Amino acid sequence: MVPILSSRKRLLLIYKIGELGGKLLILPALILVSIFVIFPVIWSAIISFTDLTLVGPKAMELTFIGIKNYMKLLSDPDFYNSIKVSFLFTLFSALIGQAFLGLLLAILLRMEGVRGKLPVTLAVFIAWILPEVVTGYMWGAYASRYGLLNILLRPLGIGGVNWLYEKPLETIIIANIWRGTAFSMILFMAALESIPSYIYDAAEVDGASKWQKFRYITLPLIAHVILIDFILITIWTFGVFTMIFVMAGRMGGATELWTIFAYYRALTPPYKFGYAAAATNIMCIIVIALIATYLKLIGRLERW
Repeated sequence: MVPILSSRKRLLLIYKIGELGGKLLILPALILVSIFVIFPVIWSAIISFTDLTLVGPKAMELTFIGIKNYMKLLSDPDFYNSIKVSFLFTLFSALIGQAFLGLLLAILLRMEGVRGKLPVTLAVFIAWILPEVVTGYMWGAYASRYGLLNILLRPLGIGGVNWLYEKPLETIIIANIWRGTAFSMILFMAALESIPSYIYDAAEVDGASKWQKFRYITLPLIAHVILIDFILITIWTFGVFTMIFVMAGRMGGATELWTIFAYYRALTPPYKFGYAAAATNIMCIIVIALIATYLKLIGRLERW
C-alpha cells in the first residue's frame, strides 16, 4: 500500500521541493558571479603579493614577495596623487554634481507649468546613453581652444581658453556630471512619484511654503533614496576609466584617477601587474569603507 501523507508532511515536502528548485534556479547566476567576480577578486589579491609582470621572466614564474608592493605604494607620491584626484573627482562630480543636479531636475520636471520638460529630459537621456568613448572624444573637442565650450562662453567675455590643459580636473568633473546626471534624475523622479499628493495638499492648507514642503516633507521621505543614490554613484564614479582615459589620460597627474594609475602600471613598461593589483585592492577597501558609512547612515534613518 502507498503510504498516505498527512497534510503537514505534504506541505513540508512541497516546501523542500520548492526550496531545492529555488537553489537550482539560482545556481547558474552563482556560477557566473563566481567566475567573473569572486575569482578575479581572489586572483587580484593573490598576485598583489607577487612580482608578476606582463612580459619577461616574471610573467612565467611568480615569486612571492610579501607586502613589498603595498609598502612601495605607501611611499609612492603618484599613488597618493591618484587617491586625491579620485576623491576630488567623486566628491564634486558624483556627490555634489550628479546628485544635486539630478534632484533639482527631478523636482522641476515634476512641477506643473514648467515648459521645456521634453527637450530637457531627452538631452539628459542622450548624454547618459552615449558610449563613454564617444563622450570622451566629444568633450575633448568641446574643451579645446576653439571648441563649443568657448563659443558658449564668448557672450560672457570668456574665450580662447584650452580648458582641458589649463583646467583639466574641473573639465573632466563637468564632463562626468553631464554624462551621469540622468541616473540620479530617474531615481529621484521615481521617489518623488511615490510620495502621496494628499500630504502636500494638507501642508498647503496649513500655509506651508514651497521650501517648507521640500524641507519637512520631500527631503525626509526621499532620504533613503538619496543615500542609495550616493552608494551607487560613488561605486560607479570611483570606477570611471574609459571616458577620462580617452578624453584626458594622465595630464601630468592632474587627471590620473586610481583606475588610470593602475592601467599605466599594469599595461605600460615595465608592466607591473602585481603592483597595479595592490593599488586596486587598496582602492577597493576604500570604496567598501565609504559604502559601509552610507549603510550605517541608512540604518540610523530607519531607527529615526
